[in-house]
Amino acid sequence: MACSRKTIARGCFGKIYKEKFNGTWAAMKKVPMGIISKKQLEGECKVYHSARHCHVVKLLGDPWLQDGRWHIPLEFIKGEDLETTIFKVQESKVQLTPKVKATIITGMCEGLFHLHSKNIVHQDLKPDNIMVEHGTHRAVIIDMGLAKFSFNGFSSAQNCGNVAYSAPEILQGNGVRDKRSDVWAMGKIITELITGVRQSSNLASPTIREMLKDSPYCNVVSKMVATNPSERASMAEMIIEIRHLSVGIHLGIDMLAKPKAGTGQAKLGLVAHDGPRRTGPVPVPIRVFVSEFFKVPILCPLPPNGTVTHLHFDDESGQLVIKQIFMRNGNIVKHENMKIRKS
Repeated sequence: MACSRKTIARGCFGKIYKEKFNGTWAAMKKVPMGIISKKQLEGECKVYHSARHCHVVKLLGDPWLQDGRWHIPLEFIKGEDLETTIFKVQESKVQLTPKVKATIITGMCEGLFHLHSKNIVHQDLKPDNIMVEHGTHRAVIIDMGLAKFSFNGFSSAQNCGNVAYSAPEILQGNGVRDKRSDVWAMGKIITELITGVRQSSNLASPTIREMLKDSPYCNVVSKMVATNPSERASMAEMIIEIRHLSVGIHLGIDMLAKPKAGTGQAKLGLVAHDGPRRTGPVPVPIRVFVSEFFKVPILCPLPPNGTVTHLHFDDESGQLVIKQIFMRNGNIVKHENMKIRKS
C-alpha cells in the first residue's frame, strides 16, 4: 500500500494519513486497538454507512487490524479544513467571496440535515471538522468518531464533544448532546464564517441579530442559536430557507416576501444587487422556477424514486443551471436541463 508518509490530520482517537487504497487516495485513519473496541468501531462504521451523502465524508471500505492499530479508509478530500479557511487566511487557498461563503454554508447545512434525517447526531461540530474542497468549495463534514444514533431521546453512544462549540444547555449541564445542540454549533460556525471572528460560547439570538444585521443569514442563524433548545429551529425547518438564500446570492438577487394589500399573502419579487433598489417587489416570469426549483441540491446516492434537482451557478456565463433527474424503481426515466440568466 503506497503511503505519503505524512500525517494529514488528527481525529478524535487517532492520526490520519494520506495513503493509497484500492487504487485511489484515501484518508487512512489509524487508531490504536487499545483506544477503541471492535464494538465501538462497528458502531462508527454503522454511522458511516447510514450517513452516505456528498457533504459527509465517506467510508471507502471495511476497517482492518494491522500492527496493533485499526485502519479505517475514508474519503480523501483535496482541500483544507474550515478552521484554516476562516482563521488562517495567509495559509488558506480559499477566497471567501459572498458566493463561496454561500456554497460552504449550504453544503455543510445539507450534510447536517442529512445526518439528522438519519437520526445521527455528530456531537463534535467545529470548523476543524468541516473540510472545504479546493476548486469546488464543497463542504464536507468529517470525523464521525463521536457521532451517535439518537431515537426519541435514546442514544447509541456517550454524550461527549468539544466545549467551544457546545450549546448553552450543555455548558450548564442541563441537557444532552442531540440534534438541537448540533444545530447550535452549526449556527456558531456560520457566524464565524460570515464575520471572520472567533465567537464566544455565550452566543445568543440578540447578539446575532446585531452582529449579522447586514447579512441575509441573520434570521436563519438567530433561530439556530436560540438559547432555549425547545425554541431552537431544526435543520429540517431551516434547510429550505438556507437553499433559497444560496441561490439568491449566486444570482445576485434579494428574495422579497411582502404581503399583498388586503390579503396578508406574500407576493414574490426579485431585486438585483447591482442596480438601484426598487421600492416594491418586481414580478418575474420565473415564479414557477422559484417555487419548484429552489428545493434540493443533488443527493448522493440518487433515491430509487422521486425527483432530484441539482443547482449549479456558472460564473462565466452568469447562468443558473438546473438539472432535474426523475427516478422510478431505481432507474432514471427522465432528465431535464434548464438555464436561467438574471435579466
